[in-house]
Amino acid sequence: MVNKCCAYGCKSGYASQDATDVHVTFHSFPRDEELRAKWIRANPRKDFTPTKNSRLCSLHFAESDFVEQHCDSNATRRASFDSPQLQRRYLKKDAVPSIFPAAPSYLSSPATTLRQSATRASSSGRRLQDATRLASLEEAFTADNNVESLTPADLLDKLSSESAVPEGFLWTLLDGALVVYRLQLNDHVPAVRASVTVRPDLSVLVAVNGKEVPSTQYSDILSTSSLETMCQLLNLMARVKAWSDGDETLPDCLLDSAVQCLRQHIDSMDEDNEQLSFIAEQLKLLTKNKHRRHYSPQLTVLAYLLHAASSAAYDVLLRQNVLCLPSTRTLAKITRQVNTSTGLDNTAYLKLRLSKLNNFQRTVLLIIDEIYIAKRVEYTAGKVEGLTADGAVATTLLCFMVKSVVGKYDEIAVPRERASTDVQFGVPAPDRK
Repeated sequence: MVNKCCAYGCKSGYASQDATDVHVTFHSFPRDEELRAKWIRANPRKDFTPTKNSRLCSLHFAESDFVEQHCDSNATRRASFDSPQLQRRYLKKDAVPSIFPAAPSYLSSPATTLRQSATRASSSGRRLQDATRLASLEEAFTADNNVESLTPADLLDKLSSESAVPEGFLWTLLDGALVVYRLQLNDHVPAVRASVTVRPDLSVLVAVNGKEVPSTQYSDILSTSSLETMCQLLNLMARVKAWSDGDETLPDCLLDSAVQCLRQHIDSMDEDNEQLSFIAEQLKLLTKNKHRRHYSPQLTVLAYLLHAASSAAYDVLLRQNVLCLPSTRTLAKITRQVNTSTGLDNTAYLKLRLSKLNNFQRTVLLIIDEIYIAKRVEYTAGKVEGLTADGAVATTLLCFMVKSVVGKYDEIAVPRERASTDVQFGVPAPDRK
């Protein structure tokens, strides 16, 4: 069967066509519906519907639309080819005809090249490009911002070239450490107003007016003990500048410094000094909100004794705000007095449990054991209970237990002298006739 081109004005395959043109190949319309529609729209013929015998010749395709070399994935067959060039011309899978020289200019439009900005035509394309650009900028900024591998000398060079350094700071290297400081003149005598020292291990020490600032005051900037980024150093310098200028107060700095000094002195002493420990705790409690204070067991017991001696005097201390002490409501909640008629008498409960046991299960073993208890101190009957002999809060309790020999019954026993009936170690005494 002789193939003829169905393109507008094309004579390929017809008898009038020049027979010398032997390189023309004919290609059938693709089966893919979308690609087939592109071929039909490209052919400038009105109401044209291709059939299975319709063909377009190679004159209507660009050179880039053809496969130039073998694409066989089989290495053995690919090696058997004498030349990588194809013997026959094949179109690429997405090739579309674009050359129709015989058609009038108003029926054919020149092939257009895709603009580089076409990928941004859709919102998803723009978001993808923006995300890629931001990711690359973030990666570059993070790499430049990280200082964990730098020495104090490298950090000094980096700080010298930084444009966002707060005003009024000088810096130098001293004993291998980077010292960033601010000076002030007192009667024309220079003095260090504030400083930030970065040690060789990149740990930081901050001082204002000759006093070391506790790390808790800038833990929101420097979460770890070592400097990690350049931004941390710049933010810390800005914070120190505000402290030294008086624009931002240092509410707990002096108190924390005093507490640290007292604790260092207490640790250096051979014996614990209760007076200094009390003062250190009171200073530490002053820095806390009254609703967020945690009192030590020693201070809690002292508050119990004061309240027991005179509740009126205790209320005066609270109203005058002389000492940081637990409120009376807190004491009432923690130090509930034990009602001996109900709290220690479990006869009714034991009798109920005993009524559910058979004769074999009532044979029990007496066990003496040490159990863990919650840390709690109670003031009852004029005495503070819950403390050990050395004054510490008890964490364990020596108790008596009964356990059934042949059953699963077990209970913590109550000594007889604390029971109101004839109950020994949690088991009613046998009837004596």
